[in-house]
Amino acid sequence: MELLEYPHPILSKKCDYVEFGDPTVKDLTAEMVGKLYEWNGAGLAAPQVGVSKRVIVIDTRQEPKTVYVMVNPSILLASEEMVESYEGCLSLPLLRATVLRHSSVVLEYLDAAFERHELEADGFLACCLQHELDHLDGMVYIDRLSRWKRAKAIREYTKLRKMESGFSPGMDEGICI
Repeated sequence: MELLEYPHPILSKKCDYVEFGDPTVKDLTAEMVGKLYEWNGAGLAAPQVGVSKRVIVIDTRQEPKTVYVMVNPSILLASEEMVESYEGCLSLPLLRATVLRHSSVVLEYLDAAFERHELEADGFLACCLQHELDHLDGMVYIDRLSRWKRAKAIREYTKLRKMESGFSPGMDEGICI
């Protein structure tokens, strides 16, 4: 399992829904959770590892320790209130930017055993969930920036990548969503 970096084409493609009972989901999510920790991330979406399926894993590293494994997640409700979220992404190493996110969300999803769940989230978890769901819809967080800020971010990212050959995702950069 390899981490795909921007601008890999799969990162801009809307993912397929997972068929109920898909036998590959347990192995996929287990491997994704392992990579989440290896790469020091807070969240990881299947397209980031080359799988165009609606699957995400999240661990915000907050107490109590909770690892969320979500299959076919969708937002049921989103607050009107918006918050600024300072974000990074494993698929855009070294780059950070502030985007607007809903301050709270209610999601429904299936776990790896295909049991249905609902989750109310706010704060950092709500931002992580929205960030990862964007990946499932073919978006990276810089797509939420204005055209000018996005172009500037892409120039900065290109410059940083050229300067940092041999960089390992997550290394000494804090947690990336």
